[in-house]
Amino acid sequence: MAKNYKILIIAVLTVLVAAGGWWFWRQSGLSGQKEKILFNTGFSLLDDEKNLIWNGAAELDAETSGRFAGKVSEITADLAAAANDRERLLADYNNLALYQKYLGDYRAAYDAYLESLRLESRARVTWQNFADVLYKMGALKSAEAAFKKAIELNKYVPESYVKLADYYKAVGDDVKVEETYKLAVETIKESYESDTLVLSAHANWLADKKRYVEAVKILEQLMAKQPENKAAIEARIEELKNY
Repeated sequence: MAKNYKILIIAVLTVLVAAGGWWFWRQSGLSGQKEKILFNTGFSLLDDEKNLIWNGAAELDAETSGRFAGKVSEITADLAAAANDRERLLADYNNLALYQKYLGDYRAAYDAYLESLRLESRARVTWQNFADVLYKMGALKSAEAAFKKAIELNKYVPESYVKLADYYKAVGDDVKVEETYKLAVETIKESYESDTLVLSAHANWLADKKRYVEAVKILEQLMAKQPENKAAIEARIEELKNY
């Protein structure tokens, strides 16, 4: 009886050791894969893959979905023929990612953006568009990092700040929404870029939050910078003053 008991214990321990070895091997493999992606693209997935959404509902009607699926086939064929034409490959991967995103195939869009970043890791627009896909996948930490990377690559582009603020709106972080708009205005004034896109988005957000007095002040700044839109902005200001 004692002998059988010892054999059973040894068998259980063997299974546990084997399972532990498999888990360690798998984790090492996943870690190595992430390090390779980071080295090749500058991107690291900060979220748990098990919780991500790899397929979503298409954002299109049936006719457009069919047309976009045709575009995916065309681009896939062109990728096979592009060989070592770097610029052609970049365009193909970026376009493929956009079409796949609209079709709801986030896995394919994700993979295409990684290929694009492997070819050119300092493309601001690619990081910004990649962030949109990461957000749809539920990779929130990674999406935030990608939006910030786009700003890091060119801190004077108003759209990048608006996109990051939109992300914070979506996740319900009002403090960071406001911080992002204010940082944008302070940073962009160092350049020749216009901050009117940021001011407009900030004013609309303040109005949505029922912070009408602050929204009016921002709109007055906007009106001074967009005299051609004076009538429309004045009408909006009057509308907010009536709340």
